[in-house]
Amino acid sequence: MSSGEAVFLDRDGVINEFVLEAVRDPDQFLYYDFTSEAMARLGRLNLPVIVVTNQSAIGRGWTTHEVVNRIHENLIQSCKEWGLEISSVRYCPHHPTDGCDCRKPGTGMFEDAAVEHGIDLSESVMVGDSIVDMQAAATLGLKRLRVKTGRGLSPLPAGLEIDGHVDNLLEAVEWIESWIQNKKNQ
Repeated sequence: MSSGEAVFLDRDGVINEFVLEAVRDPDQFLYYDFTSEAMARLGRLNLPVIVVTNQSAIGRGWTTHEVVNRIHENLIQSCKEWGLEISSVRYCPHHPTDGCDCRKPGTGMFEDAAVEHGIDLSESVMVGDSIVDMQAAATLGLKRLRVKTGRGLSPLPAGLEIDGHVDNLLEAVEWIESWIQNKKNQ
């Protein structure tokens, strides 16, 4: 792999079970059964892994920055135990009507991470469940993998293309492993 590649992950519906009106408390943050294996395999790839997540529950007044940060600290610790160092967790706390550039499908979280970590977005992959995950990744030219967990079965808008629609994060990691191997063989 050349320098600058990374894996971007959405959080809710990809790493942990999707909760309809947002994870508001650490007790609601439940990993899928496959998450630990997926994260361990990601760790063996030795690529930066960046979590990018919309957390409008803060802007809606349903939870706080402190609670979301505690959830992310727990996520980072779990990933360490599984063999993955998360490079960064970025979240947009804004209400959907605030008009910020960080809320997906905006690209601010991706662009900030790219600058901070020296990432080449055109050589990177986004794994997400939602349409906005795929839209943000498409805008920036990332490879796009959509998982069928969370909101991953809703229809995509016409013209929005993805590189793969896989069952879950573990299958996404398998796709990434193959993609990396194919790049090495070229």
